[in-house]
Amino acid sequence: MIQEMQKTSTRGVQEADVWAAADALIAQGLRPTIERVRQHIGRGSPNTVSPMLESWFATLGQRLGVAAGQGEALPSSVPDPVQRLAQQLWDAAQAQAMEAAQAALRQREESAQAAEAALLVQQEQLAQREAAMQAQKVAMDQALQMAQTQAQDLSRRIDELRQQLQDRDARLEEMRSALADAARQREALQQKHGEEMQAAALERQRMAEQYAGNERHMLNEVDRARQELAAARKAAGEQERKAAARHAELQDRYEKSEQEQLELHAQLQTARNAAALAQERAADLRSLLEAQQRMAGAVADEGGALPLRRASLSAARRSMTRLKDRRGLR
Repeated sequence: MIQEMQKTSTRGVQEADVWAAADALIAQGLRPTIERVRQHIGRGSPNTVSPMLESWFATLGQRLGVAAGQGEALPSSVPDPVQRLAQQLWDAAQAQAMEAAQAALRQREESAQAAEAALLVQQEQLAQREAAMQAQKVAMDQALQMAQTQAQDLSRRIDELRQQLQDRDARLEEMRSALADAARQREALQQKHGEEMQAAALERQRMAEQYAGNERHMLNEVDRARQELAAARKAAGEQERKAAARHAELQDRYEKSEQEQLELHAQLQTARNAAALAQERAADLRSLLEAQQRMAGAVADEGGALPLRRASLSAARRSMTRLKDRRGLR
């Protein structure tokens, strides 16, 4: 009995607590009910308190000295009012227990029905979920097949891109090789250009030196011609006119040559300008010297006519003046 009273419900209400509450209610002259016991304990649900209260009613007759199922009277030592009260309490307790049992049974049936309805709902939901999962599985299979197809396409595309990358690398390597060749050719051209510039500078220096030498020679010739001019002024005559015509022809040829040289000078804007200028001046000096030599030879052949020599010297003087003027302009 003590062990049974020490049982504990799953919600923390002990059977001893229910029995003690029922005894306290009896002592107060109140009929123990499920709600009164719960209020007296302060906790516990009706489903938990009901079976424990039924157990208390089942043992009440034994604890009061009345055999269960027999209408034996209480010992004579128990007063009649107590016996009547006990009998009344017993009857009331049995009726209450019956009502509680029936209420609990109805509640359990309702709970079972609710559980069955919930189970049906759950089964229907489960069926719907299975259908949805089946549809999802079909969709996933289709998606997987599509993904596999896309993966194959992507793999093929990757292979194509890899091949294109290899081809591009090969073309890039060819371009690098061509660029390296072009760089080497450019270096070679730069080196050649530098050598040509150096050679042109040397040529300009040589032409300048040659021009300086020709200019000195020409000045010497002019001085000599001046000296000869002082002695030849009295022999001008017919030879002077011939010399004048010859000089005009030579002057015209000289001016044409000078115009051509000026046009050539306008086209040349590079480092060879100075060399071309030096060559032009040297050519002019040589032409003048040759003309002077021819005129001097002609004068000597004709008997040393003074007028021709005077015309030659005058022409040489004018040519030197024009050369100096041109050199000053340039």
